[in-house]
Amino acid sequence: MSHHEPTLWDKAKMGLIMGSSVGACLGCLIGFYSTMKFGPGPRGYLGTIGQYALGSGASFGFFMMIGSCIRTDDSVLSAEDRATLRAGMERWRAPTPMAYYFAQNGKSQSK
Repeated sequence: MSHHEPTLWDKAKMGLIMGSSVGACLGCLIGFYSTMKFGPGPRGYLGTIGQYALGSGASFGFFMMIGSCIRTDDSVLSAEDRATLRAGMERWRAPTPMAYYFAQNGKSQSK
């Protein structure tokens, strides 16, 4: 029996569904509180609570989808791709403050 990891698209869909459901639940709670405190407004109770639920669900679902894609394991990258990414990160890494100080003053870091 072999185990296959979910693809990036599967992880994106899973993040979207989980985020949308959590966001919709929170939107319902916030919408219910808002309608009880300030009144339903011109859309009525159901329209106002639904608007809160849809807005909150859409935004939270979007960010959860992006977050689940970002957290995708990099084991799908080839060794060459990982080496390229590592070299790029090393090139843009900021020097430590002590290394910068010694480089500017021409001194050695040895003790």
